[in-house]
Amino acid sequence: MHLYVFAATLVASSCLALLLWFIYKDRKRRIKIACFDKNGGIILKEAAAIVIFTEVQLKKITNNYSTRIGKGAFGTVFLGTIDDKQRVAVKRSNDEDNKGGRGPVQQGDDFVNEITFQFRISHPNMVRLVGCCLETNIPVLVYEHISNGSLYNLLHVNRDKVLPLWTRLNIAIGSAEALAYMHSHGDQDRIHGDVKSANILLDDNLMPKVSDFGSSKLLSVGMYARAVAADISYIDPVYMKTHRFVAKSDVYSFSIVLLELITRKTVNYGQDNTNSLPMDFSMFFKQKGNGREMYDRNILSHDGAQCQYCIECLDKIGALAIQSLKYDVDERPTMAEVVNELSKAAKLLDKCKQLP
Repeated sequence: MHLYVFAATLVASSCLALLLWFIYKDRKRRIKIACFDKNGGIILKEAAAIVIFTEVQLKKITNNYSTRIGKGAFGTVFLGTIDDKQRVAVKRSNDEDNKGGRGPVQQGDDFVNEITFQFRISHPNMVRLVGCCLETNIPVLVYEHISNGSLYNLLHVNRDKVLPLWTRLNIAIGSAEALAYMHSHGDQDRIHGDVKSANILLDDNLMPKVSDFGSSKLLSVGMYARAVAADISYIDPVYMKTHRFVAKSDVYSFSIVLLELITRKTVNYGQDNTNSLPMDFSMFFKQKGNGREMYDRNILSHDGAQCQYCIECLDKIGALAIQSLKYDVDERPTMAEVVNELSKAAKLLDKCKQLP
């Protein structure tokens, strides 16, 4: 009799456990479907060339998110491999592993438009979007992996590495061209929203690739951004006051990257990081007409002697940075004009190369 009761209890418990397991799996399936639909999956599934990964596939690609390679304002980036050979960077939200909280920054049509935009654009100096996963509350984005780290690390962490002025200028020009392309592409002005040296990646040949369009907004110029996840050290002070984020806010942020390139100083530097790079450079420029006292000494020489063309080139870049830091956004150049001025600086270096 006791054996019969035990067996019946065991069977009932097993059935209940199996039922709860099925309920749990069904609930997870329904949540995935709801997220997929909310994130525009039905539309994106029909779009050409847009690769949509499942959660299961991403766990396999990233080996269960075992290798973290970066963390930013919007999310954490993990190394992954697809097709057993192509390395990718998988970026997912920091928001409780996509399980809730403040909810997605973009939903529905906004996200569909942003993903479609990123797949449609093609520029050699922009990190390419490979695909996305829509089964999470906040979609997971899969980008090409850029092997050589960020410009920030190259300038400020690997300080033993020699960086000639020509290399730095090429990085500046390539990055500026990517942002100018982004600002002018399509029928709406796009804004990056988080331009900084940590978001400029470098390949094996030190070709720059502008990354992290997570904060990019599908906004017409003059519209108010609902959220900007930018680094406070680079953000346009006009936005801090007015909450109006425009294309020339990217210009302001990029000007600080230019200052990093020519001084090899971080945005906040010195003892306890109490010095401000843009403020100090602006002060020297106002007092002496240039920022020569702050230039990186390692890029001022030519075959052991100081090169005048190098100095003129740096002066031109410094003056461009100062113009881009103007509080009045109308006084700042556009990114296309920044590209043009940097190209003029490059012509000065061409003269430097011709020296005997």
